Amino acid sequence: MAPDRTLLLRAAFAALESGRFAAVLAPCRALLAADPADAEARLLLGLARGAQGGTEDAADLLHEVARARPDQAHPCHDLAALLRRLGQAERAVAQYRAALRRAPADAALRRGLAQLHLDIGDPAAALAALGDPSGSAAAQFLAGLAAAETGDIPAATAAFRGTVALDPGPAAGWSNLGMMLKVAGRHAEAVAAHDQAVARAPEDAQLHVNRAVALLHAGRWREAWAEYEWRLRLPGHTALPLDRLLPDLAVAGDLTGRTVLLTHEEGYGDTLQFARYAPLLARRGARVVLAVPAALARLLAPLAPLADPAAPLPAYDFHCPFFSLPRVFATTPETVPAAVPYLAADPVLAAGWRDRLRAAGPGLRVGLVWAGQARPWLPGFATLDRRRSAGLAAFAPLAGVAGVTFVSLQAGPSATEAAAPPPGLTVLDPMGDVADFADTAAIIAGLDLVVSVDTAVVHLAGALGTPVLLLDRYDNCWRWLSGRDDSPWYPGLRIFRQDRLGDWDGPLIRAAAALRERAQRKAVAAA
Repeated sequence: MAPDRTLLLRAAFAALESGRFAAVLAPCRALLAADPADAEARLLLGLARGAQGGTEDAADLLHEVARARPDQAHPCHDLAALLRRLGQAERAVAQYRAALRRAPADAALRRGLAQLHLDIGDPAAALAALGDPSGSAAAQFLAGLAAAETGDIPAATAAFRGTVALDPGPAAGWSNLGMMLKVAGRHAEAVAAHDQAVARAPEDAQLHVNRAVALLHAGRWREAWAEYEWRLRLPGHTALPLDRLLPDLAVAGDLTGRTVLLTHEEGYGDTLQFARYAPLLARRGARVVLAVPAALARLLAPLAPLADPAAPLPAYDFHCPFFSLPRVFATTPETVPAAVPYLAADPVLAAGWRDRLRAAGPGLRVGLVWAGQARPWLPGFATLDRRRSAGLAAFAPLAGVAGVTFVSLQAGPSATEAAAPPPGLTVLDPMGDVADFADTAAIIAGLDLVVSVDTAVVHLAGALGTPVLLLDRYDNCWRWLSGRDDSPWYPGLRIFRQDRLGDWDGPLIRAAAALRERAQRKAVAAA
């Protein structure tokens, strides 16, 4: 008597879905015994064997399914997705390789393997999996992503050019091309590429944000601010009503007596940088209220009343994220409100830290920060953090500077590096006593200057009026502009930028020379 195919398939599928892979085998084998050409039974059996670790068995079974259904995607993609859900990415890699041994001409399998390598952080393996991507827009796109991850910006740019040449329809190719051109400093071309992306997907908020960043890099700030407001439409970005967003001052009219709620977004540095606008709103008659995280509360409290984090937000007429304030004030590079200091350290805290630092001896007192705030919850941020963070070992050129006491201002996981500095570099580490930015500000008040990668401490020191030597990555943030070593945001800031992507030696050697000069001047003044 023939088995009931529908019941057996249903049982096998239910077992697969619930992770009972051994229970898939018997019904599928019964079906194949009755009909060796049953592709659905062979598919379920192949998926189950792959999930059990039978890579070669699964490859044979799924290869037969692929041959029987040449018009459908290779089922190895389904097995790889299942293995990823099981937390077995390396087994998924092995499964793709086994499939490719049986179907070496299957370009879609190569792309699947390349995408998997990208997902697990191995861009070099992704490039190797693709081989020669020319002739395929999809392969060129993946090659561009992989080259960008390895830091080969010319290769990534060429790959994305190939992508849009072969298939100019999708917006993603244009947007990625624009981002590579931005990194290369070709800002007009970058904006043009982003224009193409937005034209193809005009309701895609992320594409508008990408275009806004390109406009900022190009110095076209007036256009950029409005475009950057598209970030507020990204999923989960804000729960506040956009119809209550503070309009440009030219539209807002008289703010006298009206409550403006200023809200923190993601980066501490952004809030510190744009906190300068809070007093300017107050001068226009607004009642300003700040909604900021606890780490910033004590520091920013002198600027305006704070919203109680344990209570519902207070009533307001308008709300405004800190990053939207340059748009409200129509800020350009020529009109940045650059008066510093606009923040101050608590005098009692600062006095205590001055006494502690004075005990370290005479000479120049220099704060160090070698890594940015890790934000693993943001897509793509890990790659950015790798580029902007140097690590304390890279600060070795500072070891030869005499007459300097170095003080760690590093927070987060990278702070532990202070315990093992490069040879010859002694670093005092007070950060174990730091609870928030008010404490960090009190330490900075006792320093002569700060040397830092691009992170929140740069903005904190700049806002306090403390000189800063900024160690900036090659693909610098828009706010530091291009082709200059100073900043309209902070008069006391000097920029030492990478000449090559990932190379910190040049900036740190130049920073060491600047420190040596300052230390000598201080020694002469003290003599």
